[in-house]
Amino acid sequence: MALTLNQAAKICSRSKSTLLDAIRSGRMSAPKDDRGRYVIDPAELHRAFPFQSQNRSPDQSTEPQPTKFENQSEPAELALKREIELLREMLGKAETNADHWRALAERQQALLENKRSREPRSFIQRILGR
Repeated sequence: MALTLNQAAKICSRSKSTLLDAIRSGRMSAPKDDRGRYVIDPAELHRAFPFQSQNRSPDQSTEPQPTKFENQSEPAELALKREIELLREMLGKAETNADHWRALAERQQALLENKRSREPRSFIQRILGR
C-alpha cells in the first residue's frame, strides 16, 4: 500500500517539507505517479524516519536491545571469510581484465605510430617503391 506525502507525514509525525527535503536530497526514495504526486513506500518511510510509538512509557529505552549471539559468531565469521575470498577473486579477475585492456591499448598505439622512415623520398623512389 503506497502512501501520499500527506499520509506519510502524519504517520511518521514529520512535516511534509521535511519529507520533501529527504526525497530531494536522496535520503528517501519516492517515485511519482502519473499525476505527479509522490508515492511513498511504507518500508522506505520507516527506513528514513523510524516510526515513534504513541504509547511509549518513560521507562522504555529508545535504543535497540542487543540480541543474544550464542554460537552465532562462528557462522558470521565463516560468512565474512567467504566474502573475503569472493572479493579477492573479483579483484584478481579485475586485474586480469585491466592487463588485457592495457595490452590491447598498447597494440593499438603501436599500430597508430608512424614507423616509416623520416627521410623524404624523391619522386623516382616513390614511383619505384623504394
